[in-house]
Amino acid sequence: MDIKKLYKHTKDLNVLYAEDDKKVAIQTLEVLEDLFLDVVYAKDGVEALEFYKNGLFDIVITDLNMPKMDGQELIANIKQYNEKQTIIVISAYSDSTRLINLLQSGVDHFILKPIKQEYLNQVLYKAANNIAKDKKLQEYQEYLELTNGELIKEVWATQKISIETIANMVEKYDSETGSHVKRIEKYTALIIDKIPQEHRDCPVNLRKYIPFASILHDIGKMYIPKHILNKPAKLNFDEFETIKTHSYLGGKMLLDSNETFKKEFGKDSFLKVAGDIAMCHHEKYDGSGYPKGLKAKEIPMCARVVSLVDVYDALRSDRVYKKGWDQEKTVEFIKSESGKSFDPIVVDIFLKFQEQFDDIFTQLQ
Repeated sequence: MDIKKLYKHTKDLNVLYAEDDKKVAIQTLEVLEDLFLDVVYAKDGVEALEFYKNGLFDIVITDLNMPKMDGQELIANIKQYNEKQTIIVISAYSDSTRLINLLQSGVDHFILKPIKQEYLNQVLYKAANNIAKDKKLQEYQEYLELTNGELIKEVWATQKISIETIANMVEKYDSETGSHVKRIEKYTALIIDKIPQEHRDCPVNLRKYIPFASILHDIGKMYIPKHILNKPAKLNFDEFETIKTHSYLGGKMLLDSNETFKKEFGKDSFLKVAGDIAMCHHEKYDGSGYPKGLKAKEIPMCARVVSLVDVYDALRSDRVYKKGWDQEKTVEFIKSESGKSFDPIVVDIFLKFQEQFDDIFTQLQ
């Protein structure tokens, strides 16, 4: 992370930092005080809440386990004052259930202890960058309200939400993953229009967005710590449980964004499709998937399609821990999972167009 680029976004912001571990606090304060306009330090949750009541803070950074008032209670109190407050949690615990509960309570970012400087910088950059975007968004919204141009407002909001969501995803992933999502889009487009009419559960006005929306299927991985996401060895149980949260977290983020759009304009945007895909692309046809254990038609058709093409591409691709499979072996595996992992209708279409899948993989490798 370029420190000059980071400082450009943080230099005018105020931070409230709550941490009871003096050693961790001293080390982190040295970083924060070099980056931000003003940093207020609190040694526990009660002191932090008092500071918050009497000040204006762009970012709140808090530990979870603190005396008098823990981080979770502090967050709940802060959200009563300002539900849009940007909050970063620093914790030694990576329990996936707890992380999901915190995300639902309004936490924006997580940092696991011991704190790694580069990862801290990345999180601070994203938080500061999002604050800058929100301020610009507020300025634009005020302007649009003055002009009272509902059509302009709808077009602008759609573009803004779409572009920023995609940009956040692109920032997170490397060029290899970038190729992966391009292939996913192509595979999805190859299948989705072949689905029989009676099995299509997506409104006509949104169906055309399914291939484009599929590129956001793994956007929830931006919530997963890099040392787990990029681990070049087998994950332990807790690490795998943490990885599994990405589908829920990504789906919730996109679906919440769609709800914001829907309240404003009275209809769904393509984010509804993207959210369904992100939330459900690890569900399995027989109900053994996650995060909700949905089965068969309970899983949106768009997610049933992306589930198959995502597995196809993962099996074909080389990873640091495995060599990619050839086309024949991959096709046989997908055929064997018809009715188990995958919708038989989607499998049948895949088998008819398996050569085109191979062409797409080869061309965009």
